[in-house]
Amino acid sequence: MHTPAEPETSSGQYFTTHPEAASRPRQVRWRLPDRVLLLWTDRGVFAHGKVDPGTDLLARVMRLPAQGDILDLGAGYGPLGVVAALRSPQARVTLVEINERAAALAEKNLALSGVSNAEVLVGEATAVLGERQFDAVVTNPPLRAGKPEVLRLLRDAYERLRPGGSLWFVAQTKQGAKTLAREVAQFAQQVSLVEIEGGYRVYRVERKIPVSDKP
Repeated sequence: MHTPAEPETSSGQYFTTHPEAASRPRQVRWRLPDRVLLLWTDRGVFAHGKVDPGTDLLARVMRLPAQGDILDLGAGYGPLGVVAALRSPQARVTLVEINERAAALAEKNLALSGVSNAEVLVGEATAVLGERQFDAVVTNPPLRAGKPEVLRLLRDAYERLRPGGSLWFVAQTKQGAKTLAREVAQFAQQVSLVEIEGGYRVYRVERKIPVSDKP
């Protein structure tokens, strides 16, 4: 399922707009319980030449609405967004990615998988999304960008949830996943540990329906 990948250098960090690493596209085969996908990756993009184990775990355990609006935040070359769109064909899926090379790959991978219910937006989420809200958000946040930046992204994602919506994120335990979850709980209503596997933890953050809005 996972093939060896070339390490990224400091000059090729994936969360920049224009990666400096020379392009070297490579296709990977991703086997999930319900489907097999072929995806294009490249240097200067997160998880070149492989599917990140955290992304794989999140894709296997996330539960998304059949309809409504779904956001893949920091989509990379698009694995989570592709899966979300295929599993929820009646939903509208938006992939947001600051890395222009990754965003182009995400477009290519959506087309390769025959996805017609998704779009890719390039840029900072706060800028390209405006006031848009979602019924679910999925993300494998860029921990190398630093915890303050990751918390900012997760807070923005949570605040974009409609009542009853959920935010799904994955992080490595050794990179502070438990601490990150505790800090998210400072501004979120409910943070639940969903799965632990291979040194990764998947969390679900729920935005509850206000009591006054319940039937």
